[in-house]
Amino acid sequence: MPHHALQSLLAPRSAVVLTGEDPHDPILLALLKALASTSKRPEICLVGVAPDVPEGKLFEQKLTLNELNKPYDLAIHAGTTNESIEDIVAACAKMGIHTLLMLSWTGTSDTVLRDCLRQHKVRLLGPNSFGICRPKQGLFAWLGLTQPIPGRLALMSQSGTVASALVDWSTWQGIGFSQVVSMGAPVDVMPSQILDYLSNDFESQAILMYLQSVGKPTRFLSSLRAASRSKPVAVVTEHNLGADPRVLDAALNRTGAVRGRRLNDLIGAASVMTNARRIKEGSLMIIGNGAGPGELASQRASELNVALLAPQENLRHKLENIVSGRGHVGPVSTVWASCASDVFVDMARTALEDEQCCAVLLMLSPTALIDLSSFYEQVIELHRQQKKLVMVCLLGGGEMVTMRTRINEAGIPTFRTPETALEGFQFLEQFQRNQRLAKQSPDSNAADETFNVEQARQRLQDYVAANKTRLEGDELKAVLSLFHLEMVSFSRNDSIIHAALHVRIFQDPIFGTAIGVALGGSEQGAPQKSEVVGLPPLNTLLVRDLLTQLLPLPSQHSFTSDNKKQIHPHIERFLLNVSSLACELPECQTLQLSKLYVNKHGQLNGEAFATLTSCHHLRRYEHLAIQPYPRQWVQQLTLRNNFNVTVRPVRPEDAPMIAQFVKSMSKQTRYLRFISNIEELTPRMLASMSHIDYDREMAFMAVHTINGQDTLIGTSRYIDNFDDHSCEFAVVLGDDYQGLGLASYLMKQLILVAADKDIHLMKGIVLAENKRMLTFCKHLGFTIKRDPDDFGQMIAELSLTPNTIEKFKHSVKNA
Repeated sequence: MPHHALQSLLAPRSAVVLTGEDPHDPILLALLKALASTSKRPEICLVGVAPDVPEGKLFEQKLTLNELNKPYDLAIHAGTTNESIEDIVAACAKMGIHTLLMLSWTGTSDTVLRDCLRQHKVRLLGPNSFGICRPKQGLFAWLGLTQPIPGRLALMSQSGTVASALVDWSTWQGIGFSQVVSMGAPVDVMPSQILDYLSNDFESQAILMYLQSVGKPTRFLSSLRAASRSKPVAVVTEHNLGADPRVLDAALNRTGAVRGRRLNDLIGAASVMTNARRIKEGSLMIIGNGAGPGELASQRASELNVALLAPQENLRHKLENIVSGRGHVGPVSTVWASCASDVFVDMARTALEDEQCCAVLLMLSPTALIDLSSFYEQVIELHRQQKKLVMVCLLGGGEMVTMRTRINEAGIPTFRTPETALEGFQFLEQFQRNQRLAKQSPDSNAADETFNVEQARQRLQDYVAANKTRLEGDELKAVLSLFHLEMVSFSRNDSIIHAALHVRIFQDPIFGTAIGVALGGSEQGAPQKSEVVGLPPLNTLLVRDLLTQLLPLPSQHSFTSDNKKQIHPHIERFLLNVSSLACELPECQTLQLSKLYVNKHGQLNGEAFATLTSCHHLRRYEHLAIQPYPRQWVQQLTLRNNFNVTVRPVRPEDAPMIAQFVKSMSKQTRYLRFISNIEELTPRMLASMSHIDYDREMAFMAVHTINGQDTLIGTSRYIDNFDDHSCEFAVVLGDDYQGLGLASYLMKQLILVAADKDIHLMKGIVLAENKRMLTFCKHLGFTIKRDPDDFGQMIAELSLTPNTIEKFKHSVKNA
């Protein structure tokens, strides 16, 4: 398949600079200075007025685009011109340039500009972008003061000045970048699409983001989740993006990314993202040569809820023997400044050998008594010997700046202040927690229960049609009971919880339907300071995580079973049922459940009311920012040999089944499917195949039970091509299950899902020698053409027109 759709925009091999008509334009001159900062750069050609500056003479120059004798990857609009943006876009498309970077405003309405871009099939970054950098490629097409050094960290920012400041600081720290993208005011290319590119960019091992808006929330969260599956992502947002800050936290947590509150948080994250190791169970040990910095570190750890290691007797004894009266041993151990560097490193090595210690932070202030060269050699050796995390904080400037750079380049997270060191460690803890949350793919639970969804929805629709927008009393209780939320009267002495519970469904202006939970409900609503928020759909793990956030409160025993520290199952089930209602009834705009108590039968005693709205225009689950597991696509199928097969979307827990399926294929089948001679899937391939984002991709599993064990016998899948209208498909069957009609059914189901997601074109690469697959595709209506980039491959394409979709719907219905 071709390169990513944004490859020529973000990593162009050649570019033209549209210089306009003013040779003294400050944006143009700043851009030329950046482009000329290295001799190793893509091919650059200036089109328009020739600036009379030394940098301008380094590049080929043309008066108009028509003079170009070949197509370029990218056009950069930097100069002042009287030509309309519509004419510029048309001229670029005419010369085969289909990506445009705008460093200035256009003066054209967003709608007109989008229509023009769509007409000419041109992608635009900007307007008012600060530019892009691809340091390893020698491309510095931006307005920042400092040119970033090559590295493994990608930066995407909607503020050019924030991007410039972060690059300036990172370069001073010796932190390099694989990609810098300053988006400006996005009109065409959105943050989600930049994320799609960066998540598939092998040069970028981690991503920093500064956001002012997200575009379509569902698509943004989908892209962020996909990126976070493969690499660490840290996000700082401006003004919570207009969302409730707790909802924004919940949304980002579910993607696996980590949210920062300040730019300093991005700085702390940058120091650990490309170097840090996974944190195992245990606590952090801090070892330093000064009491003052140690106290600052301890204070910041307390603020961030970072657990510091209190050495137990055995470890304390070992550490005290090393110190030999020349310091203090504790969660923050302080060693006299006159001690040799091997004392610090020996303490760190001993602490890391203890199973209760997950990481160490070596924190040194500049003194004339420590040999930095010796410290460098010993800490590098410690890092090489250990699998646990080693971090270093070197306070001060001068020689400390140079040493920080050297240690960071050796792969050890290095910091300038105690605060940023603790923030970096807390980032890693939060990242690992959020990764566990991101692996959850809950459904609405409605299909697993005896909920009467259709009856409940019909009742709400009838109320809305009768202009009844507020529901309470028996009418609301009747609807709640259809989701096993039984509101009855009973004495509080019969309650299994000891503090009133308040639960609400509400609408966030950005991320849609959300669920709030608090203790101490009142008629006026939940106490805002104590409320925790989650996004539906929820499963048991997510409900437990939500309630655990309330445990620091005095009433932490309220949710637990008798004599146990586990959440009471009735409380879990209650919140799961609320989640199901939130997923299945978009007409329920808000639901307030106040002063709630729960008895041993799971029944509720409290107050309730709801507000309603019309939702006839919404597709199923369109009101949710996070899509549930698409249970509506689960089907039962009987094959021609009378085998009963379940065809369902893939789940993360299917990874072992997929791995065994690929191993069981013949060598020829594996080669035809993967177009390579692989024996088994790599862990990364397996993760990407089993843990998918249903909003942007789909994978169907055909599962047959053999001797009581579920066995994968065939699969089909597609993933979007990041262009918002096409996708790439693949289908493969086990060698013993071909010729039974299964492949046709899997592909037809896949096509129907793609059409439901507004995909208009389905593509697939097929080896020219795979005659059986080519015949199969033709039978389904695909057109076949040779791949212009590889004559050994064919491209199968199918336009998903209304007539085509109706044909497949009818075919699947009669299967």
